[in-house]
Amino acid sequence: MAESVKKVCIVGAGAAGLCAAKHLAEDSNFEIIVYEQTGDVGGTWVYNHKIGLNENGLPIHSSMYQNLRTNLPAKIMNFPDYMRMEAQEPCCVSHNEVLSYLRNYMEHFKLLKYIQFYVKVENIRPIKLDNSNEEKWLVRVKHLKTQHTEEHRYDAVMICNGHYFEPYMPVIKGMDTFPGIVMHSHSYRKPEEFKDKKVLILGAASSGIDIGIDLVQHSSIIYLSHNQERFTSVFPFNMIQVVGVDRLEGTKCFLKDGTSVTIDVFLYCTGYQYSFPFLDESCDVRVDDNYVTPLYKHLINIEHQTMAIVGIPSQIVPFPMFHIQVQYFLNILKNRFVLPSKSQMLEDSKLKTLKKRHAHRMMTEQWEYNDSLANTGQFNRLPAFYKAGYKAWHSKKKGNLLHYKDAKFVVSENGKDVEIVLPN
Repeated sequence: MAESVKKVCIVGAGAAGLCAAKHLAEDSNFEIIVYEQTGDVGGTWVYNHKIGLNENGLPIHSSMYQNLRTNLPAKIMNFPDYMRMEAQEPCCVSHNEVLSYLRNYMEHFKLLKYIQFYVKVENIRPIKLDNSNEEKWLVRVKHLKTQHTEEHRYDAVMICNGHYFEPYMPVIKGMDTFPGIVMHSHSYRKPEEFKDKKVLILGAASSGIDIGIDLVQHSSIIYLSHNQERFTSVFPFNMIQVVGVDRLEGTKCFLKDGTSVTIDVFLYCTGYQYSFPFLDESCDVRVDDNYVTPLYKHLINIEHQTMAIVGIPSQIVPFPMFHIQVQYFLNILKNRFVLPSKSQMLEDSKLKTLKKRHAHRMMTEQWEYNDSLANTGQFNRLPAFYKAGYKAWHSKKKGNLLHYKDAKFVVSENGKDVEIVLPN
């Protein structure tokens, strides 16, 4: 007997949502709808020079700034089934190129017909049908152009709403006394707006370093404030590493080593918070200091296993991971394999890091994670050059933060080895 068709709701038409749509659309066992609250695909890759609210009164989702280039080589950012970003030198590309790639992906796989634009998901909750113990999902959406709301029933939901739109801004003592500009990297757009300013950037992950370098031609001085190991890379003369911030007193910023600097701008590059405002309490998803529970494999809602939240792991190569996570969930829906017992899954979801905020950080662990999903789900692992490229990239990048994005990145003919040549 043919399996009955499952209706699947996908929230968001960014990279993860498009990837989910692509894989589900290839299978006649699924009927899908993608809800996208803006008028475009691409999610955070859609650059908007405005900040604050969009034309529909919703917060602008994108964190792209004008001069942003990827901090990973384009080659390893490709979805494995759509290798179109071929940049070798320079190997890092602009946000426009990534957005073009995602639009082309949508067109190539004919996904537009599944996407409803300007539709905001307002509420998702699990329901039990009277005549069975089977769980379904009731999804309430609002059409932003007409303000009309409606409810639909689905067999499964895939949450692909992105994780770079809700700024995380730690409390800094004395911030209320600071008369200058306070902003988060989410709202940073153009360096010209900081001409001759003394800027303190809090946080030295990719965005902190990249925005600092973006500012050097315009700002008088940039203090890169962080608590991690000092970078050995050469920095521009007006970009200085300092320790973490202790407190502010007016324009004076006191650092944790007792020294102080005078600043005009305090720029948080402190990352983002996971946010699912449309998930009803009955979905049982909790976010505690950026630790999302209860998730099996950082993906499956343990209490309601026909819900997947795609893209939770951080410090990873995102598009290839979406490709793996989506197929894993797809094969659960197709009963290709059986999930472990609830107690085993809850054990897997337990905090394994000292800080809750770091619960989903993967870095080098992402490759074992991807392979474990592929092995269990019985589909192809990622090609070897992804891991080789990532590993080689990270060892080279640290020593040349100013010019690493201009490196040459070449995958060998055997598809396994990678050569990276940094510019002089």
